[in-house]
Amino acid sequence: MSAIPSEVLGLRVEVVRSIRRTAALHIIGSDLQVRVPEYVEDERVAAFLQKKRPWIRSKVAEIQLLPPHRTKELVSGESFPYLGRHYRLKIQEGHQVGVSLSGGYLKATIRPTEQDEHKTLKIQQYLQNWYRNKAQERLKEKTERYAKQIGVSPAAVSVRNFKSRWGSCDKKGQVVFNWNIIKAPHSVVDYVVVHELCHLIHPNHSKEFWQVVGRFDSNYLEHRHWLKEKGLDLLFE
Repeated sequence: MSAIPSEVLGLRVEVVRSIRRTAALHIIGSDLQVRVPEYVEDERVAAFLQKKRPWIRSKVAEIQLLPPHRTKELVSGESFPYLGRHYRLKIQEGHQVGVSLSGGYLKATIRPTEQDEHKTLKIQQYLQNWYRNKAQERLKEKTERYAKQIGVSPAAVSVRNFKSRWGSCDKKGQVVFNWNIIKAPHSVVDYVVVHELCHLIHPNHSKEFWQVVGRFDSNYLEHRHWLKEKGLDLLFE
């Protein structure tokens, strides 16, 4: 049985072991992500969580003061972000179902037979598919461009629906991005791309790592701050 608690102060604990030098905590939504070096044992992770309990408590208190996120109704007129701009949703009927960006609108086409809850689920599905496809396309473009500048060669680029991170880079050089990041402004998306590619040089968050990041994104501190302040909204919009 693991010594690591499954939950701390109402937050679900997720442990991520990777090639890094230090331990760190991140709260995204209802998840408490503990990032630690690969060799750290469960007992030490549990001790780290206990030591950081006052910090976790203060962050939970801050989160509770935030206004609740309003669930999208998925109706015409609602606003959805894409690369930092907001577009109004326009729902129309037709047989070529799906979502497209046209005329300044995100147009969702559904079959005339779709009604009520089933209609809403279809619109949600089409929107997520559109975001995923755009994320795969644009993030691949950005990764290829910055990889040339940085002088690295990722083995593969893909997107996933991470709950508590914006990207990852494994030992094999495979870079994976959270598709929701495509909703952020171009400069923030670029920062995430640069961040993960720099892990191909330094697989940690050392001083040397941040120096390389700063070489290709001089405003990375500003972009990190943007993600801390507004990143959670991307998961709900």
